[in-house]
Amino acid sequence: MQPRPSQIAQAVTAARVHPHAAKIAEVAAEVGARIADGRLRHSEISDVAAVAQRVGLEPEDAQTEFGNILAILERGAEDAAERAIVATFVAAGAVRKLEVQLDDEAEVRRWAERLCYLAAHAGFDPLGALPEGTDPRLLHALFRALVDHARQIDEGKAPKADRAELLVAAAALADAVEMLGDADELAPLVSRLGADVADLTAGRIITAHAAAAPSTVVASAPSSASVKGYLAPLPRGAFVTCVQAFTGYLLVRSVAVLIARLALSLKRDARIELTQRGLEIDAKVGLLGREVRTLRAHYPASGVASITREVRFPSIHIYVGLAALLLGTYAGVTFLAWGVPSASPRLIAYGLLALLLGVVLDLVLTALVPGARGTCRVVVTPRRGSRVCVAGVDAQAADRLLADLARRLD
Repeated sequence: MQPRPSQIAQAVTAARVHPHAAKIAEVAAEVGARIADGRLRHSEISDVAAVAQRVGLEPEDAQTEFGNILAILERGAEDAAERAIVATFVAAGAVRKLEVQLDDEAEVRRWAERLCYLAAHAGFDPLGALPEGTDPRLLHALFRALVDHARQIDEGKAPKADRAELLVAAAALADAVEMLGDADELAPLVSRLGADVADLTAGRIITAHAAAAPSTVVASAPSSASVKGYLAPLPRGAFVTCVQAFTGYLLVRSVAVLIARLALSLKRDARIELTQRGLEIDAKVGLLGREVRTLRAHYPASGVASITREVRFPSIHIYVGLAALLLGTYAGVTFLAWGVPSASPRLIAYGLLALLLGVVLDLVLTALVPGARGTCRVVVTPRRGSRVCVAGVDAQAADRLLADLARRLD
């Protein structure tokens, strides 16, 4: 466990022995909640006075060796000492409120968001000053809520929160893993968050804390604990690809996919995750903003018959061969049309051109674009059940997932 910064440690000690600690903590937490809920930098003087009066805290009773807590709350913290003492009392008050509301997930979530906002925008960090000896159940509930909040921010689902709060949450969660230990149940949650976040800085903050301890979950898991992509049809063999090309299925399917993506907001988000329980697949299909299908599957490591990823440009030789065949046939029929006074050869040529377009579109959608982006398809074949294909997966992340699974089976 990393030691606290000296001023935070001193502030925690001062708050613990203060004769009016309970009242100061209650006032500080309530004022902090109002600051966060109002998205403010500091509270109004009248608000602080009203809360203090209701609690029965006199201004002189709020004096500490770091400064007067009520005065600091009214004008905002001005130096490191004031930031430390206010953070300590806000954290203590929040913990006391949560101790009686621990089963209320919504309230725990609200406090996680409030503490995150205060650390990012109010000039003091309660998340770094939580009281020693806090109930582990409370800590786990608070940090799980913080994981969810960080994920929501990263995915753009928390419109009031900003990137500063995401970075604060990442740092607080990394510190929490150091505090609780890499064997704690929180470690894999934070690890998966580090793997999933699109914000590179937030991901680095989570992994950087474990740089000196590569054996920890956080150090090893973010890059390989899970991979993200989207549900896709299973890869086809050469014969099936040729049949679908010559029947026009590839053209119809490719045009339908493009229309669904561009006009109907098709979403097929999927994730493959390697956990202590085995391999888990979670996928959701949405259309026009509404979820139409959900896929959740769990396989123990021994229950996976195979898991493979495709090469960078899969089946490209088949596509090139089909395209060359259709292009040559089109050219031959076109020349025939010039010499035969009939419309039929021209109609055949137009049909061949349509088939060629289908092959090219399918080549672009399934091989060229994913390959150029460094992504691939991962196919999971369980010993029992249907195979699942997830496309758009980062190739290096897929390799790490396969390597981790192989080590698990050794």
